[in-house]
Amino acid sequence: MKKKLIPISLFIMAFTGFLSIQILWDSFNSNAELVEADKQKYTVYENIFQTLNLTTTKKKTIELKNVKSPIIVLNFWASWCVPCLKEFPSLVQFQAKYGSQVKVIGINGDSENAAESIRKIETQYKLNFQSVEDPYERVAEQFLIKTYPVSIVFHKGRVIYVSKKLHNFMDKGFLKMIDQSLKAK
Repeated sequence: MKKKLIPISLFIMAFTGFLSIQILWDSFNSNAELVEADKQKYTVYENIFQTLNLTTTKKKTIELKNVKSPIIVLNFWASWCVPCLKEFPSLVQFQAKYGSQVKVIGINGDSENAAESIRKIETQYKLNFQSVEDPYERVAEQFLIKTYPVSIVFHKGRVIYVSKKLHNFMDKGFLKMIDQSLKAK
């Protein structure tokens, strides 16, 4: 009876090993595909960065490629987006911490009464950065953004970080990355 179980046990062990290897292989390949997709998006973001001109709610035109600050954060938000509002305190602290080394630009996606919504949020959260109205989501569409909040961080026109969810801009790891980028030539 024991001799009959040996081939069955060997088959089960071999099959389990095969499945484990297959799962690891598929996981590796899907991660590699995601990284490649991100690289392609980043290239799109960087190309848009070179040509994008934005007009703020204060009627100031910003040509991204000519901004003197080495770090630019495009923060896509809407007044109805609770996670967007929750990240504003840390974004305000972040802008205050770095001053002219960082330029934060809010891209607001409210479709109705955008100017009024922006003014209310700027006052309520004491925003220390300018926002841009994007009621038809033309800017968001260029950056392939479908949900809020999204923040794209550029260093001298190159994407160094993308957040597609509520983000703490005062996170130590994030600040370390910003400091390292500012030190880089």
